[in-house]
Amino acid sequence: MNQILYPLPCARLQERAFWAQGIGETLKEYGKSVGDLPTELQAFCSPADLSMSKISQTDMNRLWHAAAQLSQDDCFGLKMGEVYCSNTLKVLALAAISSETVGQAVQRIIRYFPVFSTQVQIYSVEDEQHITVYFQPKGSPHPLHMEALVAHCRNIWQALETGTIPLVLETRLIADHEKTRSHCEQLFGKRVRLGAKRIAVRLNRQAMATTLPSADAFLRKRLDASLEDMLNEMPNVDFAEQVKQRIRVLVAEREVSEELVATPFNMSPRHLRRKLSETQTTYEKLLDEVRMELAIRLIQDGKLNLGRIAFELGFLDPSSFTRAFRRWTNMSPTAFRDQFRQSESTAL
Repeated sequence: MNQILYPLPCARLQERAFWAQGIGETLKEYGKSVGDLPTELQAFCSPADLSMSKISQTDMNRLWHAAAQLSQDDCFGLKMGEVYCSNTLKVLALAAISSETVGQAVQRIIRYFPVFSTQVQIYSVEDEQHITVYFQPKGSPHPLHMEALVAHCRNIWQALETGTIPLVLETRLIADHEKTRSHCEQLFGKRVRLGAKRIAVRLNRQAMATTLPSADAFLRKRLDASLEDMLNEMPNVDFAEQVKQRIRVLVAEREVSEELVATPFNMSPRHLRRKLSETQTTYEKLLDEVRMELAIRLIQDGKLNLGRIAFELGFLDPSSFTRAFRRWTNMSPTAFRDQFRQSESTAL
């Protein structure tokens, strides 16, 4: 395994419980079961009706990490997209194929995607020949979760193929699945780019005007209404993510404060705190998350020594950084770096 990703404290990001059940179902493909997971994680994969339940991003990451360790498969997320399909995805797919055209179907997928996963936002960028759909993570979802999302969407893209004009031109994955390239190509087609900077799917713009033979206005109207209701019930954490992005910029400039964070939102620090409390978080928690995410990324990059990383993240001294890092990962920065290097060398 070449994945090192520790549980991240993003408790306000609540994922749908069917993702945990999907992990449990996929483990069966490897001769494993929910009972093989750590005891404290088994309840998340209960076969009971958990359709109204949510799981924090932290616990979802722990589940993905445990499943990856049990399966010993870097493509576990892709496998889940092949063998498991939730009812929510079936509704989203039905709404898409009920659209009048392929272009309208793509826009429905983008609009209603949050009911399928709260950890990722998808958006499109157009040029003269292509429409590229990007999968933008919220918080720090596990890499396998990101790949499972793309694999699930593959099923919808295939349903929109009319046979006359190809829709999907290329699928981009961040992970370097070079050893399993044939599996990726079998799943997504020959046009797979591995080791990309961002997960994305490039679509053929010429296909957008294609009329879908499965168009159904009667069904489409009712599915849209249901999906809009689902959207309205989803927790709104977008403001917290906007604040996190502002904190990232200020940390990079090594000048971060609550006042500077609040300025571009045209609000006082007191109003900022009140707005953040509505998303069940605080300025201090968001700053802690940003520092943790950057610390892990900088250590994995290997370009800076630990003392410089502590300075870049605004810690007064290396010992303060070490204490914070132990609180985040239960490991010292040195131990984390050594384990990551060992994992990288083993993967080569």
